[in-house]
Amino acid sequence: MNDDEKKQPEVRNAIEPTQRRYITQSKNKADWKEAREALERSRYSLDELLARGAESVLYRGTCEGRLYCIKAVRNKLGKFIGQAITRRNDEKLEKVSYRTKMRHIKNEYAVARKLYDDGPLPVVHIYALRRVKRFGLEIGYDLIMEYLRGHDLSDKNLVKNLSTEDKIKVFHQAILALGYMHRRKIIHLDIKPSNFMLYDGQVKLIDFGVSVLSGFRANAITGTGGYLSPEQICKETLDEGTDIFALGVAFSVFFGAKPLSQTQEDLLTRQVRQEARYHLDNTTIPTVMEIPELKNHPRIAELIRECTIPKRAQRINNCNVLASMLKHQAEEYGIVIPNTQT
Repeated sequence: MNDDEKKQPEVRNAIEPTQRRYITQSKNKADWKEAREALERSRYSLDELLARGAESVLYRGTCEGRLYCIKAVRNKLGKFIGQAITRRNDEKLEKVSYRTKMRHIKNEYAVARKLYDDGPLPVVHIYALRRVKRFGLEIGYDLIMEYLRGHDLSDKNLVKNLSTEDKIKVFHQAILALGYMHRRKIIHLDIKPSNFMLYDGQVKLIDFGVSVLSGFRANAITGTGGYLSPEQICKETLDEGTDIFALGVAFSVFFGAKPLSQTQEDLLTRQVRQEARYHLDNTTIPTVMEIPELKNHPRIAELIRECTIPKRAQRINNCNVLASMLKHQAEEYGIVIPNTQT
């Protein structure tokens, strides 16, 4: 065993526990501009494994003493001549082609540039994309991002400890975060609970690897099974309503429901695609039926259900409208949602 292997970091969760003030916003303000400029002045390091994604590995990194989250993708050469930390941790991702991983990480950076601002954002700050070489050979790419100490909305401890009132406020923030993307004509296309982070009292939307411009028509089914709209399944034009359908499913799950039954095997069948086409053209009954934790808030449950109407003309298709409707419904239950600008 060499020295690098002896120093192998312990695998930890990507989400670290915070104080139980989930929706009380921190008064600390990060200097995002300085964080970006530090990367232009100095080299960064990959220090500790945080988590494995479907196509990449996340690391905690540092530059000039600042913490970053670094999403790393590697090709086959990276397995042999990369740093010890990446050689060990990329081996389980070989089923995804390097070309696909590279396309997605480059797309994520391109989308992030359209969304970026040096001030507070409802989406994760992404600072840089770096091509990684060893001995003059390309072995992969590193996407360098804001390091979020928080919980994603699929975290069971978070879901357990939030009150229904707090969850409704989180839902409102998630709508605003998605609306921030939509105002820039970008469709996220992979909305699900794990792609929302609750960090310092604010919801941040993450992971833009498959995001597209509104009006895009895909030649393949893109997104995560269980949250796909009928237009994704039958490969139709994608728009803001596509994300809102997935948002409705995601928050029905957040409030105790199950994801839709959409296995990879079923999605590849002609019958399922034909059924999706029929529902997209005709069905006005919401896909989501019961939302267990909202039995005492039926109007909010109905609002979420209306997001999941298959026929787009009947579906809520604008985040500003959805946020306003939710705020109004919440106030009828005595829940005050503060005004928030994004």
